[in-house]
Amino acid sequence: MNHVRQNKIRAIVIYALRTAALLCASGSVMQTFLSITGFPEKYIYFHASLYQAVNVLTILFCARFADTGNVIRRSAIVQIPGALMFLFYLPLCMLNDVSTISYLWLLLISVLQSVTIALHTICEYKTPYYIYRIEEYGMVMSVCGILSSAVSFGVGALISFFSTRYSYDRIMLIAFGISFAFMLSAAILQFFQKSLLKDTDTKDTEKKPEKLPLMNTFRHEAFSRLFVGNLTRGFANGTTTILAAAALSIGYDEILTSAMVSVSSVATLTACALFAVISSRIPPRYVILFGSLCFLTLPLLLIRNRPILYLILYAVLLFGRTLVDYAVPAALLYAVPVEIAGTYNAWRMILHNGGTMLATVAAGFLPLPVLLTLSLICQVVSGINFCAAKVMRKTEKTNAAG
Repeated sequence: MNHVRQNKIRAIVIYALRTAALLCASGSVMQTFLSITGFPEKYIYFHASLYQAVNVLTILFCARFADTGNVIRRSAIVQIPGALMFLFYLPLCMLNDVSTISYLWLLLISVLQSVTIALHTICEYKTPYYIYRIEEYGMVMSVCGILSSAVSFGVGALISFFSTRYSYDRIMLIAFGISFAFMLSAAILQFFQKSLLKDTDTKDTEKKPEKLPLMNTFRHEAFSRLFVGNLTRGFANGTTTILAAAALSIGYDEILTSAMVSVSSVATLTACALFAVISSRIPPRYVILFGSLCFLTLPLLLIRNRPILYLILYAVLLFGRTLVDYAVPAALLYAVPVEIAGTYNAWRMILHNGGTMLATVAAGFLPLPVLLTLSLICQVVSGINFCAAKVMRKTEKTNAAG
């Protein structure tokens, strides 16, 4: 088995392990846990906002983290403390009553974990240039999504099953321990990834990338022309991350929010399978637009007392979001040269996560109908921006030529 194939297999397993582990770090699982534990709704929204704010600030101040040293090794190292943070959530599973101290402890652990996730994000979009061929990215990520969705579905199904029989805090006591083991395993596997720079035939990857001025990134058309699209996409994404808390606020219970994990996994798996089929046939910009149009169903979540409908609409949203999430980086690998890949994707994620943070902050004071409508508009604007931008059309031609 050659290095390329080994790298791809490890990358798929690493992605699946991380996805399963991070289910317990944020999103519906964490929001349900905090709600059941007794934290007020506004505290949950603030926790989500702080988590995103720290992520954005870390990427902002460490944007060049992947530009020096061994990016594969750095990616592995930052996952180790991220794994350890799951163990520090365990005391929260044993609380009799919430307190200021317990909430501050939650925020401290979340902040530290968010830092490690942000540092990994900076490396995550640069490592593909080193571990497999660019043209294989779409297929590899599709398989990553399918496997991770299957794992997430299993985790979500187990949580939903046990939530009807055991208290949620006892379930999370085990879930946090498993998340630690998954994340640590992902870090260990990452250490075994091998750089293929000297094994490829292209001139771009035969030499070590130089550290270029930051302005080279800002002047690149993939950054300037897609500025609005990245920011508005982030805002819409932020709203999808607090839909569990939104469901609780309009009268649904933890059984539904637990089921959202499995529904999310099925939607993600379906989207990844579809992307695997169409990634080499349909230009990514059209996939991004189609995925964005799925957000037209967002305001329908306001319909009350229809749990099945809520889950169906949630599945449509996650299906569309997943298509966008996979199509964007697949297209940008052709548009962004490896020399600026680290800083470009760091600043792209600053915009994206900044938009996500704005959404979670807005959720604390905007009426839910206003938030959902604004998010719908943002995602449609983002889809149009990505589809119509000249740099994306040029990427389409480059992809076809390759």
